[in-house]
Amino acid sequence: MSILLIDSADPADVKEAVASGLVTSATTNPKLMRAATDKPLEHLATLLALVPGEVCYQPTGAYGDDLVAEARRAVDVDPERVIIKAMATAPGTALAHAVRQRGARVALTAAQAPRAMITALALGCHAVIPYHDRGLKDPQVSDPLVAGLVAVRGTRPAPQVVAASVKTPEQVAEVLRQGADAVTVPLAVLRDLVSHPSSRTAEEDFLAQYRDGAGAAS
Repeated sequence: MSILLIDSADPADVKEAVASGLVTSATTNPKLMRAATDKPLEHLATLLALVPGEVCYQPTGAYGDDLVAEARRAVDVDPERVIIKAMATAPGTALAHAVRQRGARVALTAAQAPRAMITALALGCHAVIPYHDRGLKDPQVSDPLVAGLVAVRGTRPAPQVVAASVKTPEQVAEVLRQGADAVTVPLAVLRDLVSHPSSRTAEEDFLAQYRDGAGAAS
C-alpha cells in the first residue's frame, strides 16, 4: 500500500492521481460509490484496472442486506488486491471476522478510539482507518486519535494506521507526524500537496532569472 491513497470512486480522479506518480492505491466508501455508479462490484473492477496497487472496498448494501456476501464477491474480483473495509462496530467486527476466515485482508474503518486497535489486533486486520478531521469535531473522540492507535499497536508491524478524513495538506502532515503509515486523500488535497504558493513563487523566480540572463547575454 502506498503512503498516499486516492480517496475517490471517480475514474477521472483515480487516473489523475495515478498519473501524478504520488499514489498507487485507491479507497472508496458507499457514499463515493453511490456518486459514481449503481453497480459497485462492476465498478470495483474498473478501479482495479486503473491502479497498480490495492483498492479498499467497503460493502455498500447495493445487493441486499447480506454485506458479508457482497464483501466476499468483492474479494473474488481480485483476491490479491482487494482490501475489505469493515466498520469498527459490532456488526462490522462480525463482517471482518467472516471475511478474515476466507483469508482476505480487512481494514477496520471508523476507528475512532484506541480500543479499535485492540479489536483489529485480535481479528488480524491489515489496517485501521481513523477519521482525523471528523474526530477533531467530535467531543467523543480523544485527540490525538492517530497517536493513540499507534501507541496501542506498539512495535507490531500491523495493523497499519491509514488516516482518512483529511481536508488540507497540513492535516496530512499532522497525521503522519502522529505516526500514520498512510493517508487517504481526495483529489483536491492531492493537488494542493504540490502547489504551495512559496514553492510556485520560487519556481517562477528561477525561470525569470534564466530568461533575464539570456536577454542580457544577447
